[in-house]
Order: sequence, then C-alpha cells, then structure tokens
Amino acid sequence: MKKIKFDSFLEGKFVDLVLLDEKVVKKTDWYQWMNHKDNTDLLDVGKFPNTINDQLLYLKNNLDSKKTILGKGKISKKLQLGIVVKETNTLVGMVAAYNFNYFTRTCTVALITDLKKNLKNRLQVFKESQDLLIDHLFFKMNFRKIYSGAISEELSKLTERIWGFKREGVQKEHGYVNGKYVDNYILGLFKKDWKKK
Repeated sequence: MKKIKFDSFLEGKFVDLVLLDEKVVKKTDWYQWMNHKDNTDLLDVGKFPNTINDQLLYLKNNLDSKKTILGKGKISKKLQLGIVVKETNTLVGMVAAYNFNYFTRTCTVALITDLKKNLKNRLQVFKESQDLLIDHLFFKMNFRKIYSGAISEELSKLTERIWGFKREGVQKEHGYVNGKYVDNYILGLFKKDWKKK
C-alpha cells in the first residue's frame, strides 16, 4: 500500500474523516475489505469478489462527488468519508450518511472498520469517527434525527450505550448472515438528545 495525502474533511483528535476519490481507491486496500468475511458478515456486500474496477464504479455511481459535498447544494446520493488514523496516515474504515430526507430532516448513518487491520484503539477510532459524522449532520447540515441499524441485540445495545440512540423497532428475520436470518434493530437519535450527551 502506497502512502498518500488524503483530503481531510472533518478533523478529530485521533482520526480525520477524508473525502473519497479515485486516488483513494487506487492507492489503498479499500476494495479488498469487501473480500474479507469478517468485514462483510454484517453487511449486504461480500457475496461476490470485489475488484478495484468495482470500487471505482461504486465511487462513481453511489457516492456524491467532492464538488457536491463541498458545495452548498443538497447531497442526493451517499455522503461517505474515509476514516484515517492520524498517527499512521492509514485508511482503516468508512462512515456514511444516506437516505437524506430534507423534508423531515432525517437520514441514516453506518460505519465499517477493516477488521484485518490491527488497531490497538479500535473502539476509540470507531467512536470518534461516528461522533464527528453525527456532529456534522446535526450542527452543519441541520438534520433533526438520525437513524442507525444493527443486526444483533448486542450491537443495538452498544449503539444505545455509546451514542444514546434509542431502539425504535425490530424487523424480524430481516438480514441474512452466515446462513441464517437475523433480526434487524432500528435505532433513532434526536438532535436534542445528542446535545444533552
């Protein structure tokens, strides 16, 4: 993996959230994450091999461009940012916001970290990355409520405990993981509750 200069968008203490482009696809191992079973067990991807070309198509077709993200217009696709550990300048994960509803001022968030990478402070990286995105959505983009999901009760409780999300429902046997159908827990977080936290 070649070292690259990332374009920081949101800066934290331990991580930066960076803009994604062809350079990130071609000079990091991002596309390989979707070929690692531990990374994709909890996702809808990973059923077929992923290549650099697949990742370039994903970038073009599914994510809003740098120009759109940095502009003053509405984001219509997905706001996805890379998680880069400052100390090592290494891309270790992604945070995303999508399903933007500008009428109800709601959206959904998700996060993935590459489990192949040996991070001594994975939970710290995980928390700060999501905190930065949530702050941005509430206080810069003026959303009033954020949704998240979890395919296990354990992950649902972790999301509730760390970020203050509240469980709003359960979709019974909604996801398919390791050959069996699992429940999907739907969680919501209001801006007013995030402010208190």
